[in-house]
Amino acid sequence: MHRLFVRIWNELDIDEVKKHLLKAGELSANCENCQHLGIDFSMQKTCPNCKTEFKFIGFRKKSNPAEMISAIRRIKEKRPDLTVVDCEDIDRAMGKSKAQELFGR
Repeated sequence: MHRLFVRIWNELDIDEVKKHLLKAGELSANCENCQHLGIDFSMQKTCPNCKTEFKFIGFRKKSNPAEMISAIRRIKEKRPDLTVVDCEDIDRAMGKSKAQELFGR
């Protein structure tokens, strides 16, 4: 069987995603709940600072599709429990949510 990574869109509670999100860089990640830095996403299932359980992971910067697939494959090999999300979607939704709160909509 030939297996590939494909994008799937789900409706999620954005606050819940942000609370349980790891934002990954080249070497380490940070907890989006408390902004703790230097987390080894391949080993740590909870934040060493705020003890939040990580359920989602996204990337700090956008890469070309081949690099993204390679990075996702490495993450899923080490942490199949994490759901990969697009941080641009999360950031855009959080910005929209903050604007709605500000303008009372």
